[in-house]
Formats: sequence, structure tokens, C-alpha cells
Amino acid sequence: MEERNIGTLLVTQRENVRYLTGFTGSSGSVVVGSGRPILVTDFRYQIQAAAEAPEARILIQKKDHYSAVKKAAERLGAATLWFDDASLTVDRAKELRKQGLRLKGVKDPVAEIRLRKDTIELAKIRTAIFRAENSFRALKRHVRPGATERELGFKLEMLIREQGSRRTAFDSIVASGTNGAMPHASITDRRLREGDLVTIDFGAEADGYYCDITRTVCVGRPTARQRVLHDLVLRAQERAINAVRPGVRCAEIDRHARTTIAQAGHGKHFGHATGHGVGLMVHEGPSVSSLSKGIVDEGMVFTVEPGVYIAGWGGIRIEDMVLVTADGHQVLTNLPRKL
Repeated sequence: MEERNIGTLLVTQRENVRYLTGFTGSSGSVVVGSGRPILVTDFRYQIQAAAEAPEARILIQKKDHYSAVKKAAERLGAATLWFDDASLTVDRAKELRKQGLRLKGVKDPVAEIRLRKDTIELAKIRTAIFRAENSFRALKRHVRPGATERELGFKLEMLIREQGSRRTAFDSIVASGTNGAMPHASITDRRLREGDLVTIDFGAEADGYYCDITRTVCVGRPTARQRVLHDLVLRAQERAINAVRPGVRCAEIDRHARTTIAQAGHGKHFGHATGHGVGLMVHEGPSVSSLSKGIVDEGMVFTVEPGVYIAGWGGIRIEDMVLVTADGHQVLTNLPRKL
């Protein structure tokens, strides 16, 4: 804040509020200035806020959230609030201005801090991965002809919860046969058939932190074409992962995966980014794409997930999570990648 000449910062994004204070409620903002930050919430979370955010001053709104934020700003002696212009809605900004507050938008400084995970965060991410991978191993014996995508998705969710997660990281993807050509296919009642490829994209949670993993499996013995394309995606992923180290541009990591697939004649079949950060959100910074201007730094955790998707045939994606270390990288996920 000092470096950017930010006097008092209003933090509204739920994950940023949790990151700064520990508060997990669904309604809350933090006003950060000199001294202890002020957490603004409502009566429903009065006891929870005091327990979860002991280092913040708690302000329970009496009338509405906007007048309470103004009161917090007054306590900090601030007439102007800086805010993340990517998360505060136009409507909420309008209501805050009605309170007589001046607002200035900035690029989210909390998100920039969240890019680099500390040891406590990494431990939670590793726990989420452990839970997800155990669940996938248990699911594999249910992947057989006649099983439906919906049955497998429901089973996977139960397994993840049984491992200790309060929720799945996102709605799991179980895309079989031609449905695999859709990178984010919705689960259907389609029954698996002998010879199908099945792309399973899943993630678990541990104390608010997430993981994101994808494996493509074959129901029965893979064909030569299935093996060739799976090997291609795996080779693209390995080249991208091997490029990960501090100081490398995110776009360069993407280029390694994209060029490998394009040189094999499947450039038009890989149309999404190579990866994304994972932490308190399943999709957060950094973006590992051809358009990214980000630079890889120690402590970042992101996915590397190239794929090939062919309409009328199916798709293949392999996704792992990578930690950037001081001198390179470490793959955090442990599931075998072989088809």
C-alpha cells in the first residue's frame, strides 16, 4: 500500500477477506489502514468473526453494510477508499459514494500477495491433493462399461467428502466418448462403452484451499490412435513443466505445450490456456497462457494442463499442479500419467 500510495484499502472479495483476516463468512469487507484492520460484517457472523479474526477489529453493521463501511473509514480517518476495481461491483460502488466516500480503483494488491504461497498454504494444498488422489484411485474400479457419467461423478463427490473435504473444488467433469471433445463438458447420463476415453477433471478442498487434477483413462484396451494422442499431450505437458522456474514468462511455458501439439498437426484442437493458479480459488493467478504478461516466481502454484479435443472423436487432457521452487519446480501431484 505504501509503495502504491494507497492510504486506506477496502477489500470486498471473499477470498481476500479470508486471506487477510481468517474470516470465512459469506458477508464481510475489510478496511485496511493504519493500525488494526476493521472487519465489517453483520449480526449472523458476530460470534464467528470474533473467533476467526482475532487480529481485526470487528464492526457489526447496524443499518446496512455501506453505512458500516463508512463508519469504519471514519474510525481510520479516511475520506477516500481505494478498492479492487475487478471485484467491487458498479452497484456497490454507487451505494458507497452515496455515503459520501470517495473511491479510487486499483489493481488488486491482495491478489498479488496471494500469488506466492507460504508453508501453511502449501500444506493445505498438499492435503487437498492427497484427498483428491485417494478418491480418484478408489473411483477407478468403478470405471467400467455400463456405468454412467452421472454415477461416476456422484461417486467421486462422495469419495472426496469421505476423505475429509467439506466440498469438491468444483463440479467434477466426467466426459466419456465424444463428450470428451468438450473441455468443460457437463456430466450426462451417457453410459460408458468398451474403448471409450474418459476425461475426469476433479479437485478436493482442505481448510479453504483447493486442488485441480485431470486424468484421461480408457475403458478397456486403448487403440493405437488413442495412445499416440495421449502420448502427444503427455509430451506437451512434460515440456511445459520442464520450463518452469523463477524468472520465466508464463507465456513461455504455454508456448512449449502449444508448439508441441501444433507441430503434431493438432494446434486447432488445443484452444484453452495451458494453466492457472490454484489456492483459495480454483482459478486464480497466475494465468499460464499465450496472452499472459506474468513472470513465474518462487512460491507460485499453478496447473499445467494441455489437451487435444476432436469433435466427433473425443478428447484427452492431463493436468497436474506445479510448485515453483527457488531453483526450478516441484510437481505436487502424484497420480500416474500413463494411459
